[in-house]
Formats: sequence, C-alpha cells, structure tokens
Amino acid sequence: MKYLSIILFILLPTSLLAQSGDKEGSYSAPNLDQLMIRIDAGMTINVTGSDTDEITYTYEFEGNDQAYNHLFVNFDPKFSANSGNGYLNIEFPEHKKKNVNYRIKKNILTLNIPSDLELELITRYSKIDVSNIERTARIENRSGSVKLNDIGQSVTVYNEYGNIDISSVNGDVEVTSRSATVDVKNITGNLRVNSNYSKMNLSKITGILEIENKSGTVNAFDLDSDFIANGDYTNYELTNIRGDIKIDNKNGTIDIDNAENVFISGDYSNVKASNLKGQSVEIQSKSAKLELSDVLGKVNVNGGYLNIDLENIANDILISNRSGKVTARNLSGSCAINGDYNKIKLDDFKGSEIQMENRSGDIEVNAVNELEFVNIESSYTNIKLNLSSPFTGSVKFSVTYGKLDQPYTLNNATLVDERNSTEVEGSVGTGNGRMFIVSRNGNVTIKQK
Repeated sequence: MKYLSIILFILLPTSLLAQSGDKEGSYSAPNLDQLMIRIDAGMTINVTGSDTDEITYTYEFEGNDQAYNHLFVNFDPKFSANSGNGYLNIEFPEHKKKNVNYRIKKNILTLNIPSDLELELITRYSKIDVSNIERTARIENRSGSVKLNDIGQSVTVYNEYGNIDISSVNGDVEVTSRSATVDVKNITGNLRVNSNYSKMNLSKITGILEIENKSGTVNAFDLDSDFIANGDYTNYELTNIRGDIKIDNKNGTIDIDNAENVFISGDYSNVKASNLKGQSVEIQSKSAKLELSDVLGKVNVNGGYLNIDLENIANDILISNRSGKVTARNLSGSCAINGDYNKIKLDDFKGSEIQMENRSGDIEVNAVNELEFVNIESSYTNIKLNLSSPFTGSVKFSVTYGKLDQPYTLNNATLVDERNSTEVEGSVGTGNGRMFIVSRNGNVTIKQK
C-alpha cells in the first residue's frame, strides 16, 4: 500500500502539466485597402502595421490539455480577399462538454499587417494592442483591454468592462464603454467618450471633447478646444483648457484651473474654479459650495442654498441665491445680489455699483473706490457700509424698526421721523451718485473716512 501511494504521487502531477506550442503563417495581401479581423475567443491580440504587402501571424499557446486541445489544435485562420477588402477569420468549434476547466498560461496572437489600410477588429474577452496603422481603426471587444497607438486617421472603440488606452491619433476618436478606465492623449481631432461608471484621463486633445458619464471621475488637461460633459454623480478635475467648458451634472465636485468661458449646471455639485479668462462664467446649482477666483469675465450664479466665495473678479457679478452665504474679496465690477436668508460680505470692493435685495442675513460692504450707485432693500437684516472714498450725490434712507447711523450733512434734506420709522432724503456734495437703502427690522450703519 505504501508503494501504491508513491506511484500515484508521481503520476498525478504529470497529467496536469501544461502543453505548449507555436504556429506561424502568412498571406499575400497586395493592394489591400481594408482588413476585417474576426476572432471568436478571448486571447492577447497584438497587431502592428508595417511597410509590407503580407499578413503574417504567430500564435503562442501554453495551457492544460483541455485548453490545448480546444484552442491550439483548432487554431486555423481563414483569409480571403476581394476587390481590396481582406477578411481574416479565426473561429473555434463549440464546446462538446458542459464542464470546461481551462488553465491558460499563454494565449497570444501576433499579427503584422500592411500599415496603409483601414482596420476593423471584432472579438471578445481579449487584450488588444494595435499600433502603426496609417488609416482608420475600428475595434469592438467585450470585457477586455484595448490599447491603440500611432493611428493615422479616425479611431472607433467599443469595449465593455475593460480599460482603454488610446494615444497619438491623427483624427477623430469615439469611445463607447461601460465601467472602465479610459486614457486618451495626443489626439489631433475631436474626442467623444460615452462610458458610464468610468475613470477618464484625457489630455492634449486639439478638437472638441464631449463626455457622457453617469458616475465616475474625469481628469482632463492641456486641451486646445471646448470641453462638453453630461453626467450624473461625476467628479471633474480640469486644467489648462484653452476653450469653453460646459458641464451638466447632478452631484459631484468640479475643479477647474485655467480655462476660458465656463457654463455649469450642477445640483449638489461643489465648484472650485480659478484663472478663467473668457467673457462669461455661468453657474446654476443648489445646495453646494462655489469658489471662484481670478476671473476676467462676468459672473452669473443662479441657485439656492449656496455658499459662495469670490476673489479677484474683474467684471460684473449677478447672484440669485435663496438661503446661503456670499463672501467676496477684491471685486472690480458691479455687484448685484438677489435672494433670501443670505449673509453677505464684500471686502476690498473696487466696483462702483451695488444692488442687493435680501431677507434675514447681515450685509457688510467695505468699499475702496467711490460708489456711484447703491440700491439695497432688505428686511430682518443689519446693513453696514464702510466707505474709503467719499460718496457724493443723492441719498434716500428708509428704516423701519431699526436704527439709522449715517455721516452725511444733507442738502435740501427732508426728514420724516415717526415712532417706528425714519425716512431721510437729500443730497451730498455735487456728484451724480445715487444711494437708496430701504430696511425693515434691521439697523443701517454707514461709515466714511
């Protein structure tokens, strides 16, 4: 019994040893214009274009008996050509057994084809690498990786549940995927990516870039044209976009550094943007934090429950916000804020016009330059104006259930002082400025150096 056990120990591993083999072949393909390759099994597929009029292949395999007998033994490519169209078909028979136990260590097909043709490759569950094709390339795969490099014209890729890597394409690129990592760079043309639940890294695109992504992360930088994105629950990090940015998002974070015009519609999406050089920044959002700095164009924000932080804005600002906070520093244009339940503070305000309508929330403005137009209407709000330059022009103050503290000696003044309200109207100096402040249930304080 002891000797029997030893014999079994020796023989059992021998039956599990892998089998391996190589196959090579070639086909004459002069004047080929298009090549379609169909492979109905998953494997590593390497396709390289070169200055040749032949299609050559090498197939390397290593695996257990069951895999070897089904894949390597049955590997028999079929090639045909007709009027410049070439067809390479690799098909394996159906499994005869229900229980399949493949153990594969190596399953690699290497193809060398003419580079000056249009390529189409259709397969599934494969790892694909294609390079040096002078014309178009179209790849269709399922659950596997796709890599393309150095393609002379347009690229189209369909791939589910696999990573995609595309670089150095002299034409448009279109990618359709699902739940993948998508890396695309050095594209001379437009890029369109439709890939839900994906992570994208996109750079050096000269044409328009369009994104569809339901949930994931998009990192794009060094783009020479517009960036257009539509998706839910997506995070964006965009840097050096030499074009306009248009994003429609529901919930996520949007981080932008160095771009032109920016248009964002994003409920519950936090936005941080700086170095915006275009003529306009428009944001529509709610229940989010917005941070904008170093902006040359006009800023228009429309939403509710927003916490807004602005710094170094060179042009006019228009904000509509219900219940939130607006903090700003170094604004050079006019400022108009309309909303309820806002706490508003402007520091180092260099503009000349202020318009505000607010309910319940303190307002504080520290103005550097002379104000030409001030129109504030509020209730349940304390208003403070700290002026570094004297105001001259007409004034009108109406304060109900609050105190008025203002430094002016008015010309042609009229005063109505009743039990719970004070109304003062007149002029200061000879200027053309206008200051109108109406307050109910709040104090108004104006201090002037």
